[in-house]
Amino acid sequence: MFTEQLPTLDELGVLDMRAGGSKSLWVRNARHRFQEHMGLTDTLAYQEAGSSRTYLGPVIIARKGTPFELTVHNRAGRHPLAFAIDPELVPAGSNDAVRPRTSVHLHGGNTSVRSDGGPDQAFGPGASYTYHYGNNQDAAGLWYHDHALGMTRLNVYAGLAGGYLLRDTPGPGGTGIDTGDGTHLPPPPYEVPMIIQDRMFNPDGSFAYPPNPDLVAADGKARPWAPEFFGDVATVNGKTWPNLDVARGKYRFRMFNGSNARFYDLRLLAGGTAVPFDQIGSDGGLLDAPVRLNRLVMGPGERADIVVDFAGLKAGSRVVLANSARVPYPDGPESVRQGGLPLPQIMQFTVLSEPGYTVPLPAQLRSQAVTRLGERPVKATRSMALVEVANADDVPVMALLNNRMFDSPDITVVKSDTLEQWELINTTVDAHPIHLHFTQFQVLNRQKFDVDAYLEETDFIDPATGLVTPGRGKAVDVGPHLIGRPKAAPANEQGWKDTVVAMPGEVTRIRVPFGAAAAGGDPLAIGSSFKGEYVWHCHILEHEDNDMMQHYVIE
Repeated sequence: MFTEQLPTLDELGVLDMRAGGSKSLWVRNARHRFQEHMGLTDTLAYQEAGSSRTYLGPVIIARKGTPFELTVHNRAGRHPLAFAIDPELVPAGSNDAVRPRTSVHLHGGNTSVRSDGGPDQAFGPGASYTYHYGNNQDAAGLWYHDHALGMTRLNVYAGLAGGYLLRDTPGPGGTGIDTGDGTHLPPPPYEVPMIIQDRMFNPDGSFAYPPNPDLVAADGKARPWAPEFFGDVATVNGKTWPNLDVARGKYRFRMFNGSNARFYDLRLLAGGTAVPFDQIGSDGGLLDAPVRLNRLVMGPGERADIVVDFAGLKAGSRVVLANSARVPYPDGPESVRQGGLPLPQIMQFTVLSEPGYTVPLPAQLRSQAVTRLGERPVKATRSMALVEVANADDVPVMALLNNRMFDSPDITVVKSDTLEQWELINTTVDAHPIHLHFTQFQVLNRQKFDVDAYLEETDFIDPATGLVTPGRGKAVDVGPHLIGRPKAAPANEQGWKDTVVAMPGEVTRIRVPFGAAAAGGDPLAIGSSFKGEYVWHCHILEHEDNDMMQHYVIE
């Protein structure tokens, strides 16, 4: 552990699109070394012109209000995880083992349907696709990643992901303080993206992805799909358990949970003592003010923008980014002996003697506070149920939204430029990070409910078998089954979000604007309105691929 140096912005590579224009990325096979004593790993990578990158993609830096076009060329060959492709999940006739499909989704982007990069927009090797990114939204830490139907979990695992930093316009008449120039917030090299992923390797350095011993595929072998993948090695920016040497000052860490299924409950520990930090932003942009924290929970797909001040630590101090989240989250086994897969350490920071960035953190981060949606009238309130489907042996076989398969004709239809309340009713025993394409929403609160009573009313369960049966029943109002009082979203969730953790046995209420005018002219994180068919889904990639994803249509 801690022998590899963390790749920072320069080492990750930057695709600078702040001036607009058009650029290209190529999806290519590569061989990557995660650690100097490991063998090379077959991977997929996004490469810009002249790049020999072997894992992930460049960090795209864009400017608010400045559009650009990105053409992605699929030049992938045999998939590094061909052995883990599940024929039951991919479209009929596809041959992803040797001709992997790809679709690039700008996660958190306020994009048109054509440029959304949804699961139905995948294209094969030899083909290209051009995305238009208007960047008409708040400055934020977005990310881009693969979204091919039935293959997302394997394509992202293989390396198809990258950071996307949307900056404010600087100077008089600028759009905000997130300019990247160091006037208000730590700039590069004190601004560091951190794409956190858990991985598993074979002794030769190749990727491992264990099959599911509890389910049998059509060929009589263990099914390649499992309910979740949990790795036993922490990687950050493509290096295992890395170290970052830091000056004695403030650092801005743009954190991405890029794992397939693992949640993180993160702390900074110096000799066992907690080092506090400030969260300044969430998925969709800056918070109104910094929020002081000692720990941070991140579900797959979520981002957090944090500032850590190392000025008070002695030179030579070592600070460990520690993780205490159980898997599955939140109530999985705690130890290996109990059957758990803990990943207690993620990376290390080593404090140098040199001074660093010491500009005080602003007390207010936004010139205009976040428009609060909680007291505004809504066009509709929708009950959205999260369910797990198991077989007669109580082995999970899929997870669903509203007990419908992805190809269900029961599609939610919303009106453009309206505000809705979605109630995410989690009937399962695990937490689910729920992501909506196109928009940025706000978390209102969470409240417990009686799961058994609710399921009985939905008619999801076949009385003859006692099992949740896909296609049965419908989601209903959770109101009659609520327990206790709602608990308001914590301070670090009171900004703009595109991915929210729905805890087991709770209803999570979110206010969702479906267009830039949904708040009657008051500013939102999104600045454009589009119509068409998008998706919403669980961002545990094994769930998303099977079949916890639904279309929704903006009319």
